[in-house]
Amino acid sequence: PYQDSSELKLDGLFIEAGAVPASALVESLGVEVEGGFIKVKEDMSTNVSGVYAAGDISTGSAGLRQVATATAEGAIAAYAAYKWLKGKRKK
Repeated sequence: PYQDSSELKLDGLFIEAGAVPASALVESLGVEVEGGFIKVKEDMSTNVSGVYAAGDISTGSAGLRQVATATAEGAIAAYAAYKWLKGKRKK
């Protein structure tokens, strides 16, 4: 408890797990990187077909390194990857 209370009133909460992107693996696959961050399009796809990135490692959030934007990007990337895989199955 903080000051004999089970509640702590906040104006905001920010979580940071790390600040230096680790992009060596994707760079070795030919994925385009900008300033250490994986360059993504609107659907979180990269320049390499079938490779998607989301969250703090990507350029998608326009610098907003927050849980909310990372989660949204993850959903966008998952749906885009699903559509890509579905298209591959039809061929």
